[in-house]
Amino acid sequence: MLKLLDADSSRRLRKFFEETGYTEGNLRKHLGAAELPSRQLRNEARLLDRTSEHTPLNALLRWFWVGIAQQRGRAATVIPSKILALLLESGLVKAEGNSLLPAAMLLHFNGFFVASDHASAIERKHAELVLWPNPTSRSLHRFAVRRHSRATLDLGTGSGILSLAAAQFSDSVVATDLNPRATAFARFNAHLNGVENIEIVEGDCFAPVAGRRFDLILSNPPFFITPQTDHLFCDNSMELDGLCRRLVKEAREYLNEDGYMEMLCEWVQVKGEPWEERLGEWLEGTGCDAWVMKNFTQDPEEYAQRRIRETSHDASQDAASYANYMHYYRHQGVQAIHDGLVVLRRREGKNFVRMEEVPSNPTGDLSEMILSTFAAHDLLGKCDTAEKLLTIHPRLAQDVRLEQICTISEGNWKAETLTLRLTSGFPRHLEVQPQVAEFLSLCDGSRTAVSAILEFASKPNSSSPDKVATECLGIIRKLIERGFMTAAESSPER
Repeated sequence: MLKLLDADSSRRLRKFFEETGYTEGNLRKHLGAAELPSRQLRNEARLLDRTSEHTPLNALLRWFWVGIAQQRGRAATVIPSKILALLLESGLVKAEGNSLLPAAMLLHFNGFFVASDHASAIERKHAELVLWPNPTSRSLHRFAVRRHSRATLDLGTGSGILSLAAAQFSDSVVATDLNPRATAFARFNAHLNGVENIEIVEGDCFAPVAGRRFDLILSNPPFFITPQTDHLFCDNSMELDGLCRRLVKEAREYLNEDGYMEMLCEWVQVKGEPWEERLGEWLEGTGCDAWVMKNFTQDPEEYAQRRIRETSHDASQDAASYANYMHYYRHQGVQAIHDGLVVLRRREGKNFVRMEEVPSNPTGDLSEMILSTFAAHDLLGKCDTAEKLLTIHPRLAQDVRLEQICTISEGNWKAETLTLRLTSGFPRHLEVQPQVAEFLSLCDGSRTAVSAILEFASKPNSSSPDKVATECLGIIRKLIERGFMTAAESSPER
């Protein structure tokens, strides 16, 4: 296992990596692509060619990216002796005769250096493998609610990358994991990056933090739905999606009022039960508002093939593994497997549940998108009558654009469609009529809804004020719910 360095030594090591160019943006340029070495991709030859020139950066890459040994004497010609001593002292590099071998993979992510097991460890079926920053952890990092948190919990921390990021906006972070190797890596990474407000605790689910509450819980649990328990980082012993259900059911007791839990997960759709009903049962009685963002759906056959490809590199076992997977799914009546993000917020009173399928390519500030979406539901909950909704100051969101498509007709441009489009968050769009677009131009936050409606209703050829009010309030409510519109708390009338 890796050894913790003192603060000064960690600082010197980080500085050397940065000055050498071992940084997230530079590595993509240097390697041509930031893909990890993989027997499946058969890319080792390309990576060795890209790192063939004898330079400090290439020496680091060959150790901590490609994962190969180098002769000590040759490495010493480009790596300063004091840095080489620190690499050996920390255990990142170990000596075997005249060779120096890497003992970990080291990635640069979000400004932090993160040590983990090497990608090749999957091929050896290492049960306690500690995963590197992967697409799911990167995704959860993007969605994490980045407001001030008095206490944050990283449940199932792995290498600790979510804890490192959360430490920047949290007074304290608790990182837990069932895997003792994971907590050791997370502790090493906190010290390596000079982050002091992370507490590392070993244990299962919420047991290590019994009696404690948090403003934010982030969880990327071992959610694979498989008949096996080969890897702690992705498999669990509960049937189907039982672990994720358990975490949702128990979350409230570990959240402060207005505290959020964000969890990536997978869940099944079984015969005779829509997926919304299954998730609805998870959320029933939790005392939390919930937003379920469903992303991909796979049939069991596709899912089994994908998981076997990801976690096993012995093709001779494929037929037996696939048969085992399909027996499990058929016995359980699984028709589809979904994945997505579940966001909970503890709140007293009547809770809302929102479930939807979302695009897979959100952009911009996703933390703000989550906060504004929950705020929109709060607003609509308070304005549960037309009279209350008329008093708000509606305002189109900053990232809303109106697009017009025209076609040429008889020598003139003819407007065909008007589309209201969100340019940040999920790429939503709504086609609107010209009259709706005209009304929305009045929604700039300076007027109450009733003032905007009366002004619009006074225009020539408008319908009766009551009809205009009903239609406009329906538009306002829909646009607030979908993120196209907000409401100013107060603003002077024009």
